Amino acid sequence: MDNLVVQSLGVLGSAALLALITVGLAVSFGLMRIVNLAHGEFIMLGAYAAMVTADHELPWLAGLAAATAVGLAVGSLTEVALIRRLYRSPELSILGTFGLSIVVRQLVELAFGKQYRNVANPMPGAVELLGVSFPAYRLLLIAIAVGVLALVLAALRLTPLGLRVRAVAADADLAETLGVRSQRLNLAVFAGSAALAGLAGALVAPLVNVQPDMGVDYLFGAFLGVIVAGSRLGAVVVACLAIATVQNIMTFFTDPMLGRLSALALAFVVLQARRRAAFGEATA
Repeated sequence: MDNLVVQSLGVLGSAALLALITVGLAVSFGLMRIVNLAHGEFIMLGAYAAMVTADHELPWLAGLAAATAVGLAVGSLTEVALIRRLYRSPELSILGTFGLSIVVRQLVELAFGKQYRNVANPMPGAVELLGVSFPAYRLLLIAIAVGVLALVLAALRLTPLGLRVRAVAADADLAETLGVRSQRLNLAVFAGSAALAGLAGALVAPLVNVQPDMGVDYLFGAFLGVIVAGSRLGAVVVACLAIATVQNIMTFFTDPMLGRLSALALAFVVLQARRRAAFGEATA
């Protein structure tokens, strides 16, 4: 029973972090139809921002703010300098963001080296929960990720900005005729997506080795979430929970590679079921 509680909390933590990463990716894909292969590097930059602030003995919250600001700034620059020129060519967006990811990794390697770096845990120790001890920082991570996700979902559903995002995602041409300025909206959404990735990087930094290639691991799960759920944010959260559950369980009983393969198999099964359901409706 104790092991089940620990595993359940571990799955919840992984799912919350994955959803925080994936929601921004899903919104930008749904709005702009851009496949951003540099999203993992935004996560990595957030982790390095947290590391730099920790090295300068600044408060942990300053690290979160710095990581979010770095993600926002780099995302804005990327949208203006690169993404804006690739809206009508999804194939080039894949090549462009892939090239950007390589450049960013190389620049980080030049600045910090290839060696692993560590960020001190801001909340060491454990908390007694349901009769078991669980790392206090992981509980804090879950709380922050869930809180930020709730704010993002509320903003997209309840604010004028969210209404414009949904309008452009549904029909960009019609939204333009109604006065929605899609270019500014694209900038805001892409920059916000990068900011969420930067925040996620700062949150995970105390739990992992910070190094230039770290974003690749998180990009795998995020793209699976988008592939399975599309741009529907509620479905994205559910997909992330399912992916994290399968991957964590298989990793616990076997190894990380089989965990990833199991998550990939889950995505394949869901897509096949959806295709058959759509085919059945079309022939009915």
